[in-house]
Amino acid sequence: MSFVQTVKSGAFKGIRGVERAAGREFRGPLSDIRNFLLLQYPSALGTAIHATPLIPALRHAVPGCRIAVAASGFALELLRNNPAIDHLIETPSPLRNFSGAIKALNGHIPFEKASFATLTSTGNERTLVAMHTVRCGAATRVGFALAPELYCAPLKFDGRQSQIANNLRIIEALGHTPQHFEPEIFSSDADLASARETMRSAGIGESQPVAVFVTQTSVTQLKGWRAERFRAVAQYLHERYGAHILFIGTGTESEAIDRLRNGLSFPTTSVAGKTTLPGLAALMGLANVGLSLDTGPMHIGRAAGLPLAIIAPAWSPPVEWLPLNDNRFRILKNKDMEKAPDGYIIDEVSVDEAITALDDLLARFPRESVYERRRG
Repeated sequence: MSFVQTVKSGAFKGIRGVERAAGREFRGPLSDIRNFLLLQYPSALGTAIHATPLIPALRHAVPGCRIAVAASGFALELLRNNPAIDHLIETPSPLRNFSGAIKALNGHIPFEKASFATLTSTGNERTLVAMHTVRCGAATRVGFALAPELYCAPLKFDGRQSQIANNLRIIEALGHTPQHFEPEIFSSDADLASARETMRSAGIGESQPVAVFVTQTSVTQLKGWRAERFRAVAQYLHERYGAHILFIGTGTESEAIDRLRNGLSFPTTSVAGKTTLPGLAALMGLANVGLSLDTGPMHIGRAAGLPLAIIAPAWSPPVEWLPLNDNRFRILKNKDMEKAPDGYIIDEVSVDEAITALDDLLARFPRESVYERRRG
């Protein structure tokens, strides 16, 4: 441990000592706590989505508990309609505006004088995230931490388990047995109405199947599949099922998506950069099937219950991010390597494999259920 780290560790231990002496830290077993403040300031969309199972898991483990969430940015947007949250507190991210986060949280913690635990899921272990609770009296901290001295029950990420399983270890640290829950994003009535209008405006018939395509990802992630392969699969779905292809992505990806679409001979739709995150979840929830790279919008599709064929890179262990052992998903991954070579493209996954996976998903998950949702 360096000198700076030693000084910081000593300072954090001193803070904990002051908090305990002031009676701010819960003195009984953590299993007795019934109030929870979950902090959500992750830097990645998938991290925020993979924290959502912690909320129903808390409800299951601690019946009658009260849950508040402090969040900013896309995490706030994802959680805004979640009915299992008693209080959603909008704050700046303490990573960008530390004093603003303190001011927003202070006085808005809804538990009055009752004891509560502050929880940090994966992606929220930064020291500034924990430190801004010090000024708000939130002293009983449980979860992932870069400064374990500030925590009653600090955790470190276990790479042998998924993001979801790691987050559910917080339930274990609180003294309960966790139950697995899938990620969830809740859309408002307005989101659903907008999604249905998007489909009507695109000329999608009530009984016409819709296939979502996620074709773009960060250029630094080396998770691409060739455009001509996406086009070949789209052509097949159009000819075999009469499917309408709905492309999704960010605004910065819209140009690349349009180049891909321009190589097709039939009409398609792109909503890249044109929806909110709950709105995108609503659209994906109304679709029939999806073909996706291993990237952020894929996690939204999972949370929306969309059956997906997922084109996975050889260099990324599937256990951390991908939905294993779930018949709604087909993970297409034919190689394993420690790191991606320069210029890596997922050429080991063929068009035929993607088509076979999508045929299977469309057979297993009948379109009628989608039609009923689309009529609503």
